[in-house]
Amino acid sequence: MSTPLNIIFSWFEKGDIPTEYQFKETFSSFRHLDEKIRMDEVMGLNEAFQKTLPATTFTNHLEDESAHISVLAKRNASNLTAANVNEWKEKLKIKFAATIDEGEETGNVYTKEQIGEIVNRFQAKDDELLERIAKIDGMLASNDVNLDELQEIADYIKENRAQIELLKETVIGSNSDDKINLVKMYSNWGAVTHQNQFNDLVYDKIKKIEDAASSEKMKHEERVRGDSRIKHDLDTLSFVIDAYDTVTLFTIPLKVRRIDTNTIEVLFDSLPPNIIQITIKKI
Repeated sequence: MSTPLNIIFSWFEKGDIPTEYQFKETFSSFRHLDEKIRMDEVMGLNEAFQKTLPATTFTNHLEDESAHISVLAKRNASNLTAANVNEWKEKLKIKFAATIDEGEETGNVYTKEQIGEIVNRFQAKDDELLERIAKIDGMLASNDVNLDELQEIADYIKENRAQIELLKETVIGSNSDDKINLVKMYSNWGAVTHQNQFNDLVYDKIKKIEDAASSEKMKHEERVRGDSRIKHDLDTLSFVIDAYDTVTLFTIPLKVRRIDTNTIEVLFDSLPPNIIQITIKKI
C-alpha cells in the first residue's frame, strides 16, 4: 500500500534524518519505469471501451459500398448530377411534367394532357348538373297533384314560420305551449285562442266521459302546470302516482303530500316548462 504524499513530505523536512524504513516506504509508493501498468488498473478504462464500436462494425462500414457519400444523395441534393435528377424524375413519374425552378412557388405543374383530363371531368359534372336541373324544372312546370300539395305545405310553412318556431322550442323543452296560437277558431268551446287552452279542454272532456263510464273509480288522471292540489276522490291513502312531461314524454320527479283520503298536493323542484300528466292508481 502506498504512503500518502503529505506523510512522505513530513519525513524530509529541514533538519529531518529519514530512516531506512521511510526511504523504503517512499520509493515503494511510486511505480518504476520498468513496471508496466496493467489495463485493469487504469481507472475508467473499461467504461470507456464500452462506449466504443467493435472493430468489426467499423470495418464493415468501411467496406460497405452503399454507405458513403459517393452513392448517397445529400439532403439538399447538392451532389446530384443532371443524370441523377432525371433518374429521380423517372422513378417518381414526373419526368414529363413541367417544373418551376424560380420564384417563391417552385415545384411541379400539370402538363397540358393532365389539365385537359381535369377540364373534361369538370365538364362531365356540369353536364350532369344541368340535366338534373332540367328534370326539376320539368317537374315544377307539370300539373302533378302531389307537387301541388307539396307547394301548399311549403306556402303554409312560410306563412306560419313564427308559430312553427314556437312549437319547435316547445318540443325541445325551452318554451311553453301557451305561446302557440290556434290556426282555427272553436267558438263552441268558449274563448280558446292558444294551444294549451285547447289541450286542457279536450283532456277535461275525455276525463269526464271516462269517469262517467266507470262504476268504481280506481284511478284519477289530471294535467297540471306546476305545484297543485288534486282532488282524486279515490277514498284511499294507498296509491301509486306517475307523472310525465306531455311534450318530451320524460318522467318528472315530484313530491306528494296526502291531505286526506281524497285529496293530495303535488310539488315540483322547479316549474315545469310544459303540461305534466298526473295518473293516480288506487292499490
